[in-house]
Amino acid sequence: MPNFSHCEFYSRVEGRSVRLCGDWMAQAGFINGMPVKIRVMKDCVVITPQNTRKLWGCIEGMSVTYINHRKVKTWLKDFPGALNDTGD
Repeated sequence: MPNFSHCEFYSRVEGRSVRLCGDWMAQAGFINGMPVKIRVMKDCVVITPQNTRKLWGCIEGMSVTYINHRKVKTWLKDFPGALNDTGD
């Protein structure tokens, strides 16, 4: 089993995409349906789990009008792939 404190995998860009798959994803803490945050910089892509509490803050921050918290909670619960609050 690879050491997940630091490891590297190599692939190629094909059709403007890079496919990430394998048992190592679950071992690294990524599970099916988990929302992820993707940050892109020149020559660098960082993928981390999306903290759903931070996502809630983004919804409030992007809004220019009143937020109905009940409706937003319902929307997040039914979001495609379901956003599961990981408690972090």
